Amino acid sequence: MQNRILRRHSPFILGAALLSSSASVQAIDFDVQGTNVSIYGYAKLDIMYDTGDVKSGNSDGLGDSVNFDKIAVDGQSSTSGHSNLSAGESRIGFRTTTPTERGDLITNIEGDFFFGDFRLRQAYGSWNGITAGQTWSNFHTFISTTPTLDFTGPAGRDAFLRQAQLRYSLGDFHIALEDPSGVMSGDSFDGGYSAVNGGKSIAGTDVDRKDGLPDLTLRYESGAGAAKWATAALVREVAFDSGGEKDSAIGWGVFAAGSYALTQSTTIRGQLTGGDGIGAYMKVNPAPAAYRVGNDLETIPTWGGTLGISQDMGPGTFNVSYSRVEADWDDAERDGVSLVDTDNSGGFVDAYDGVHELIHINYLWNPTENVTYGVELAHAVRETVDHRDGSVNRIQGSVIYEF
Repeated sequence: MQNRILRRHSPFILGAALLSSSASVQAIDFDVQGTNVSIYGYAKLDIMYDTGDVKSGNSDGLGDSVNFDKIAVDGQSSTSGHSNLSAGESRIGFRTTTPTERGDLITNIEGDFFFGDFRLRQAYGSWNGITAGQTWSNFHTFISTTPTLDFTGPAGRDAFLRQAQLRYSLGDFHIALEDPSGVMSGDSFDGGYSAVNGGKSIAGTDVDRKDGLPDLTLRYESGAGAAKWATAALVREVAFDSGGEKDSAIGWGVFAAGSYALTQSTTIRGQLTGGDGIGAYMKVNPAPAAYRVGNDLETIPTWGGTLGISQDMGPGTFNVSYSRVEADWDDAERDGVSLVDTDNSGGFVDAYDGVHELIHINYLWNPTENVTYGVELAHAVRETVDHRDGSVNRIQGSVIYEF
Protein backbone atom coordinates (compact mmCIF):
# COMPACT_ATOMS: atom_id res chain seq x y z
CA MET A 1 0.00 0.00 0.00
CA GLN A 2 2.70 2.51 0.94
CA ASN A 3 4.57 1.65 -2.25
CA ARG A 4 1.55 2.65 -4.33
CA ILE A 5 1.12 5.88 -2.38
CA LEU A 6 4.81 6.67 -2.84
CA ARG A 7 4.66 6.21 -6.58
CA ARG A 8 1.83 8.74 -6.77
CA HIS A 9 3.50 11.36 -4.59
CA SER A 10 7.17 11.15 -5.61
CA PRO A 11 8.22 14.39 -7.36
CA PHE A 12 9.52 12.36 -10.31
CA ILE A 13 6.51 10.08 -10.59
CA LEU A 14 4.05 12.97 -10.21
CA GLY A 15 5.06 14.28 -13.62
CA ALA A 16 4.10 11.01 -15.26
CA ALA A 17 0.56 11.30 -14.00
CA LEU A 18 0.20 14.73 -15.55
CA LEU A 19 0.60 13.26 -19.04
CA SER A 20 -2.34 10.89 -18.67
CA SER A 21 -5.91 12.15 -18.76
CA SER A 22 -7.06 9.13 -16.77
CA ALA A 23 -4.48 9.53 -13.98
CA SER A 24 -5.56 10.55 -10.50
CA VAL A 25 -3.43 13.18 -8.81
CA GLN A 26 -4.00 15.45 -5.84
CA ALA A 27 -5.40 18.79 -7.01
CA ILE A 28 -7.91 21.55 -6.38
CA ASP A 29 -10.67 20.98 -8.95
CA PHE A 30 -13.50 23.19 -10.12
CA ASP A 31 -15.69 23.55 -13.20
CA VAL A 32 -15.78 26.56 -15.55
CA GLN A 33 -18.49 26.36 -18.25
CA GLY A 34 -17.98 22.63 -18.76
CA THR A 35 -14.18 22.70 -18.48
CA ASN A 36 -12.63 21.00 -15.48
CA VAL A 37 -9.79 23.10 -14.04
CA SER A 38 -7.23 21.60 -11.67
CA ILE A 39 -4.62 23.51 -9.67
CA TYR A 40 -1.92 21.27 -8.25
CA GLY A 41 1.57 21.45 -6.82
CA TYR A 42 3.61 21.14 -3.68
CA ALA A 43 5.92 23.03 -1.36
CA LYS A 44 9.19 21.21 -0.70
CA LEU A 45 12.06 21.94 1.65
CA ASP A 46 15.39 20.18 1.10
CA ILE A 47 18.07 20.19 3.81
CA MET A 48 21.42 18.96 2.45
CA TYR A 49 24.85 18.30 3.94
CA ASP A 50 27.85 17.31 1.78
CA THR A 51 31.07 15.63 2.89
CA GLY A 52 33.99 14.43 0.80
CA ASP A 53 35.72 15.90 -2.23
CA VAL A 54 33.87 19.15 -2.91
CA LYS A 55 35.78 21.51 -5.24
CA SER A 56 37.09 24.54 -3.43
CA GLY A 57 35.04 27.67 -4.00
CA ASN A 58 31.64 25.96 -3.87
CA SER A 59 30.19 27.32 -0.65
CA ASP A 60 26.95 25.37 -1.04
CA GLY A 61 28.64 22.02 -1.71
CA LEU A 62 27.12 20.21 -4.68
CA GLY A 63 24.32 22.77 -4.89
CA ASP A 64 20.58 22.15 -4.86
CA SER A 65 21.05 18.78 -6.58
CA VAL A 66 23.98 16.43 -7.19
CA ASN A 67 26.28 18.31 -9.60
CA PHE A 68 29.25 16.24 -10.78
CA ASP A 69 31.09 19.34 -11.99
CA LYS A 70 31.55 20.31 -8.33
CA ILE A 71 33.32 17.07 -7.33
CA ALA A 72 37.11 17.41 -7.00
CA VAL A 73 39.38 14.62 -8.23
CA ASP A 74 42.95 13.70 -7.24
CA GLY A 75 45.25 16.70 -7.52
CA GLN A 76 42.54 19.32 -7.07
CA SER A 77 41.94 21.32 -3.90
CA SER A 78 38.80 20.34 -2.05
CA THR A 79 36.74 21.12 1.01
CA SER A 80 34.25 19.11 3.05
CA GLY A 81 31.24 19.81 5.23
CA HIS A 82 28.78 22.07 3.40
CA SER A 83 25.17 22.82 4.39
CA ASN A 84 22.46 23.96 2.01
CA LEU A 85 18.72 24.51 2.44
CA SER A 86 16.47 25.06 -0.56
CA ALA A 87 12.77 25.31 -1.39
CA GLY A 88 13.42 25.80 -5.11
CA GLU A 89 11.90 22.52 -6.24
CA SER A 90 8.46 23.72 -5.06
CA ARG A 91 6.10 23.90 -8.01
CA ILE A 92 2.62 24.83 -9.17
CA GLY A 93 0.61 23.78 -12.19
CA PHE A 94 -2.71 24.39 -13.90
CA ARG A 95 -4.48 21.69 -15.88
CA THR A 96 -7.71 21.85 -17.86
CA THR A 97 -9.88 19.12 -19.37
CA THR A 98 -12.55 20.11 -21.88
CA PRO A 99 -14.81 17.39 -23.32
CA THR A 100 -15.26 17.45 -27.11
CA GLU A 101 -17.09 15.17 -29.52
CA ARG A 102 -13.72 13.61 -30.46
CA GLY A 103 -12.26 13.20 -27.00
CA ASP A 104 -10.97 15.40 -24.19
CA LEU A 105 -8.91 18.49 -24.94
CA ILE A 106 -6.21 18.75 -22.25
CA THR A 107 -3.91 21.68 -21.50
CA ASN A 108 -1.21 21.86 -18.85
CA ILE A 109 1.02 24.75 -17.73
CA GLU A 110 3.51 24.10 -14.91
CA GLY A 111 6.49 25.82 -13.36
CA ASP A 112 8.87 25.72 -10.42
CA PHE A 113 11.54 27.84 -8.73
CA PHE A 114 14.51 25.47 -8.97
CA PHE A 115 17.01 28.01 -10.34
CA GLY A 116 15.83 30.86 -8.13
CA ASP A 117 13.32 32.51 -10.45
CA PHE A 118 10.06 31.00 -11.64
CA ARG A 119 10.74 28.86 -14.71
CA LEU A 120 8.49 27.13 -17.22
CA ARG A 121 8.54 23.35 -16.89
CA GLN A 122 5.62 22.39 -19.09
CA ALA A 123 3.19 24.18 -21.42
CA TYR A 124 1.33 21.87 -23.79
CA GLY A 125 -2.02 20.82 -25.14
CA SER A 126 -3.21 17.37 -26.16
CA TRP A 127 -6.22 16.35 -28.26
CA ASN A 128 -7.11 13.41 -30.45
CA GLY A 129 -3.66 11.83 -30.12
CA ILE A 130 -1.75 15.03 -30.96
CA THR A 131 0.37 16.73 -28.26
CA ALA A 132 1.95 20.12 -28.97
CA GLY A 133 4.05 22.31 -26.68
CA GLN A 134 6.78 21.80 -24.11
CA THR A 135 6.61 18.63 -22.04
CA TRP A 136 8.61 15.50 -21.23
CA SER A 137 10.69 14.26 -24.14
CA ASN A 138 9.27 11.29 -25.98
CA PHE A 139 12.67 9.67 -25.35
CA HIS A 140 11.72 9.22 -21.70
CA THR A 141 9.82 6.95 -19.30
CA PHE A 142 8.93 7.03 -15.62
CA ILE A 143 8.58 3.22 -15.48
CA SER A 144 12.18 2.63 -14.39
CA THR A 145 12.46 5.55 -11.94
CA THR A 146 13.22 4.54 -8.36
CA PRO A 147 12.04 7.49 -6.20
CA THR A 148 14.74 9.80 -4.85
CA LEU A 149 14.71 13.03 -2.87
CA ASP A 150 17.72 14.29 -4.87
CA PHE A 151 16.40 16.33 -7.80
CA THR A 152 19.07 14.87 -10.10
CA GLY A 153 17.73 11.34 -9.64
CA PRO A 154 19.39 8.18 -10.98
CA ALA A 155 22.03 8.56 -13.72
CA GLY A 156 22.69 6.33 -16.73
CA ARG A 157 19.21 6.61 -18.19
CA ASP A 158 17.10 8.98 -20.27
CA ALA A 159 17.63 12.51 -19.07
CA PHE A 160 14.19 13.80 -18.00
CA LEU A 161 14.23 16.44 -20.72
CA ARG A 162 11.25 18.74 -21.18
CA GLN A 163 11.38 20.12 -24.71
CA ALA A 164 9.15 21.82 -27.26
CA GLN A 165 7.76 19.10 -29.50
CA LEU A 166 5.00 17.86 -31.75
CA ARG A 167 3.95 14.32 -30.81
CA TYR A 168 1.47 11.82 -32.21
CA SER A 169 0.26 8.91 -30.07
CA LEU A 170 -1.54 5.83 -31.32
CA GLY A 171 -2.24 3.41 -28.52
CA ASP A 172 1.06 2.47 -26.88
CA PHE A 173 3.17 3.92 -29.70
CA HIS A 174 4.41 7.55 -29.73
CA ILE A 175 6.43 9.49 -32.33
CA ALA A 176 7.68 13.08 -31.95
CA LEU A 177 9.73 15.85 -33.51
CA GLU A 178 11.61 17.73 -30.77
CA ASP A 179 13.53 20.98 -30.46
CA PRO A 180 17.25 20.26 -31.05
CA SER A 181 18.24 23.35 -29.08
CA GLY A 182 15.80 22.93 -26.20
CA VAL A 183 16.63 24.31 -22.77
CA MET A 184 18.11 20.96 -21.72
CA SER A 185 19.14 19.41 -25.05
CA GLY A 186 22.78 19.91 -24.12
CA ASP A 187 26.09 20.82 -25.75
CA SER A 188 26.64 19.53 -29.27
CA PHE A 189 30.41 19.20 -29.31
CA ASP A 190 33.71 19.98 -27.61
CA GLY A 191 37.40 20.31 -28.23
CA GLY A 192 40.24 20.12 -30.69
CA TYR A 193 40.49 23.53 -32.33
CA SER A 194 43.48 25.20 -34.00
CA ALA A 195 43.22 28.27 -31.75
CA VAL A 196 45.89 28.42 -29.07
CA ASN A 197 46.28 30.17 -25.75
CA GLY A 198 49.68 30.14 -24.07
CA GLY A 199 50.86 27.45 -26.45
CA LYS A 200 47.89 25.14 -25.71
CA SER A 201 44.93 24.32 -27.94
CA ILE A 202 41.62 25.67 -26.72
CA ALA A 203 38.82 23.19 -26.13
CA GLY A 204 35.63 25.17 -26.66
CA THR A 205 31.97 24.26 -26.47
CA ASP A 206 29.40 24.56 -29.26
CA VAL A 207 31.58 26.81 -31.43
CA ASP A 208 29.58 27.61 -34.61
CA ARG A 209 26.89 25.12 -33.57
CA LYS A 210 24.03 24.72 -36.03
CA ASP A 211 20.64 23.17 -35.28
CA GLY A 212 19.45 22.29 -38.76
CA LEU A 213 16.91 19.53 -38.13
CA PRO A 214 14.55 18.62 -35.27
CA ASP A 215 15.31 15.51 -33.24
CA LEU A 216 13.17 12.45 -34.09
CA THR A 217 12.07 10.22 -31.18
CA LEU A 218 9.99 7.04 -31.06
CA ARG A 219 8.69 5.21 -27.98
CA TYR A 220 6.62 2.13 -27.19
CA GLU A 221 5.33 1.78 -23.63
CA SER A 222 2.96 -0.85 -22.25
CA GLY A 223 2.41 -3.35 -19.45
CA ALA A 224 0.54 -6.42 -18.30
CA GLY A 225 -0.22 -7.45 -14.75
CA ALA A 226 2.72 -6.79 -12.44
CA ALA A 227 5.08 -5.89 -15.32
CA LYS A 228 5.58 -2.62 -17.19
CA TRP A 229 8.03 -1.97 -19.99
CA ALA A 230 9.15 0.71 -22.42
CA THR A 231 11.60 1.04 -25.26
CA ALA A 232 12.56 4.13 -27.25
CA ALA A 233 14.90 5.38 -29.96
CA LEU A 234 16.10 8.77 -31.19
CA VAL A 235 17.91 10.10 -34.24
CA ARG A 236 19.46 13.58 -34.25
CA GLU A 237 21.77 15.74 -36.33
CA VAL A 238 24.83 17.31 -34.69
CA ALA A 239 26.36 20.04 -36.84
CA PHE A 240 28.42 23.21 -37.04
CA ASP A 241 28.58 25.89 -39.72
CA SER A 242 30.92 28.87 -39.50
CA GLY A 243 29.70 30.36 -42.76
CA GLY A 244 32.76 28.93 -44.46
CA GLU A 245 33.55 25.55 -42.93
CA LYS A 246 30.88 23.07 -41.87
CA ASP A 247 30.32 19.46 -40.95
CA SER A 248 27.57 17.31 -39.50
CA ALA A 249 27.13 13.88 -37.95
CA ILE A 250 24.19 11.64 -37.12
CA GLY A 251 23.64 10.84 -33.46
CA TRP A 252 21.37 8.13 -32.14
CA GLY A 253 20.21 6.59 -28.88
CA VAL A 254 18.10 3.71 -27.56
CA PHE A 255 16.81 2.53 -24.20
CA ALA A 256 14.94 -0.41 -22.70
CA ALA A 257 13.23 0.01 -19.34
CA GLY A 258 11.01 -2.05 -17.10
CA SER A 259 9.50 -2.55 -13.68
CA TYR A 260 8.03 -5.56 -11.95
CA ALA A 261 5.98 -5.80 -8.77
CA LEU A 262 7.37 -8.89 -7.06
CA THR A 263 4.69 -8.53 -4.38
CA GLN A 264 2.20 -5.83 -3.38
CA SER A 265 4.95 -4.24 -1.30
CA THR A 266 8.11 -4.89 -3.41
CA THR A 267 8.92 -3.40 -6.81
CA ILE A 268 12.12 -3.65 -8.86
CA ARG A 269 12.98 -1.22 -11.68
CA GLY A 270 15.76 -0.99 -14.24
CA GLN A 271 16.88 0.65 -17.46
CA LEU A 272 19.70 0.32 -19.98
CA THR A 273 20.48 3.29 -22.22
CA GLY A 274 23.11 3.89 -24.86
CA GLY A 275 23.96 5.63 -28.07
CA ASP A 276 26.49 7.43 -30.23
CA GLY A 277 26.06 11.18 -30.16
CA ILE A 278 23.23 10.84 -27.63
CA GLY A 279 24.54 13.86 -25.69
CA ALA A 280 22.25 15.24 -22.99
CA TYR A 281 19.52 12.71 -23.77
CA MET A 282 21.57 10.54 -21.38
CA LYS A 283 21.20 11.56 -17.72
CA VAL A 284 24.38 13.31 -16.40
CA ASN A 285 26.32 12.24 -19.49
CA PRO A 286 30.08 12.91 -18.91
CA ALA A 287 30.48 13.83 -22.60
CA PRO A 288 28.78 16.05 -25.18
CA ALA A 289 27.27 14.57 -28.31
CA ALA A 290 30.46 14.96 -30.37
CA TYR A 291 33.96 16.38 -30.51
CA ARG A 292 35.54 18.53 -33.18
CA VAL A 293 39.04 18.27 -34.60
CA GLY A 294 39.65 21.15 -36.95
CA ASN A 295 36.65 21.01 -39.25
CA ASP A 296 35.70 17.37 -38.62
CA LEU A 297 32.92 16.42 -36.21
CA GLU A 298 32.86 12.96 -34.60
CA THR A 299 30.17 11.55 -32.30
CA ILE A 300 30.95 10.12 -28.83
CA PRO A 301 29.52 6.73 -27.70
CA THR A 302 27.96 6.58 -24.22
CA TRP A 303 26.18 3.87 -22.28
CA GLY A 304 24.58 3.62 -18.87
CA GLY A 305 22.19 1.78 -16.64
CA THR A 306 20.20 1.96 -13.44
CA LEU A 307 18.72 -0.66 -11.12
CA GLY A 308 16.56 -0.07 -8.07
CA ILE A 309 14.18 -1.65 -5.58
CA SER A 310 11.36 -0.23 -3.45
CA GLN A 311 10.18 -2.06 -0.34
CA ASP A 312 7.27 -1.06 1.89
CA MET A 313 8.59 -1.00 5.43
CA GLY A 314 6.62 0.08 8.48
CA PRO A 315 4.83 3.39 7.85
CA GLY A 316 6.81 4.19 4.70
CA THR A 317 8.89 2.89 1.80
CA PHE A 318 12.60 2.05 1.63
CA ASN A 319 14.28 2.69 -1.76
CA VAL A 320 17.74 1.76 -3.05
CA SER A 321 19.11 2.53 -6.52
CA TYR A 322 22.46 2.21 -8.27
CA SER A 323 23.24 4.00 -11.53
CA ARG A 324 26.25 4.54 -13.76
CA VAL A 325 27.03 6.29 -17.05
CA GLU A 326 30.28 5.99 -19.01
CA ALA A 327 31.55 7.89 -22.06
CA ASP A 328 34.05 6.46 -24.55
CA TRP A 329 36.71 9.07 -25.35
CA ASP A 330 39.15 6.60 -27.03
CA ASP A 331 38.58 7.88 -30.56
CA ALA A 332 39.02 11.46 -29.40
CA GLU A 333 42.36 10.58 -27.83
CA ARG A 334 43.50 8.86 -31.03
CA ASP A 335 42.46 11.95 -32.98
CA GLY A 336 44.70 14.13 -30.82
CA VAL A 337 42.03 15.93 -28.76
CA SER A 338 43.60 17.22 -25.54
CA LEU A 339 41.46 15.73 -22.77
CA VAL A 340 43.60 16.86 -19.82
CA ASP A 341 44.33 20.48 -18.86
CA THR A 342 47.57 21.39 -17.09
CA ASP A 343 48.75 24.46 -15.22
CA ASN A 344 52.00 26.32 -15.90
CA SER A 345 53.89 23.96 -13.60
CA GLY A 346 52.80 20.92 -15.55
CA GLY A 347 50.47 19.69 -12.81
CA PHE A 348 47.08 18.19 -13.67
CA VAL A 349 44.25 20.67 -13.12
CA ASP A 350 41.21 19.11 -14.74
CA ALA A 351 40.17 16.66 -17.41
CA TYR A 352 37.10 15.48 -19.24
CA ASP A 353 34.93 13.08 -17.27
CA GLY A 354 34.70 9.44 -18.28
CA VAL A 355 32.41 7.99 -15.60
CA HIS A 356 29.62 9.26 -13.37
CA GLU A 357 28.25 6.94 -10.70
CA LEU A 358 25.40 7.41 -8.18
CA ILE A 359 23.94 5.46 -5.29
CA HIS A 360 20.73 6.59 -3.57
CA ILE A 361 19.34 5.09 -0.35
CA ASN A 362 16.25 6.66 1.19
CA TYR A 363 13.23 6.18 3.38
CA LEU A 364 10.02 8.06 2.53
CA TRP A 365 7.14 8.26 4.97
CA ASN A 366 3.59 9.38 4.16
CA PRO A 367 1.88 10.10 7.51
CA THR A 368 -1.13 11.29 5.49
CA GLU A 369 -1.97 11.34 1.80
CA ASN A 370 -0.65 14.84 1.05
CA VAL A 371 2.47 14.80 3.23
CA THR A 372 5.86 13.16 2.63
CA TYR A 373 8.82 13.18 5.01
CA GLY A 374 12.07 11.64 3.82
CA VAL A 375 15.74 11.11 4.54
CA GLU A 376 18.33 10.06 1.96
CA LEU A 377 22.00 9.22 1.56
CA ALA A 378 23.52 9.79 -1.88
CA HIS A 379 27.03 8.74 -2.91
CA ALA A 380 28.35 10.39 -6.11
CA VAL A 381 31.60 9.39 -7.86
CA ARG A 382 33.31 11.29 -10.66
CA GLU A 383 36.16 9.68 -12.67
CA THR A 384 38.15 11.52 -15.34
CA VAL A 385 39.66 10.09 -18.53
CA ASP A 386 43.12 10.07 -16.89
CA HIS A 387 41.74 7.77 -14.16
CA ARG A 388 41.61 10.26 -11.30
CA ASP A 389 38.50 10.23 -9.18
CA GLY A 390 36.67 11.89 -6.33
CA SER A 391 33.47 11.30 -4.41
CA VAL A 392 30.97 13.17 -2.28
CA ASN A 393 28.43 11.87 0.22
CA ARG A 394 25.21 13.84 0.59
CA ILE A 395 22.79 13.49 3.49
CA GLN A 396 19.42 14.99 2.62
CA GLY A 397 16.19 15.45 4.50
CA SER A 398 13.03 16.65 2.76
CA VAL A 399 9.51 17.73 3.62
CA ILE A 400 6.84 17.78 0.87
CA TYR A 401 3.40 19.31 1.40
CA GLU A 402 1.25 18.60 -1.65
CA PHE A 403 -2.08 19.99 -2.80
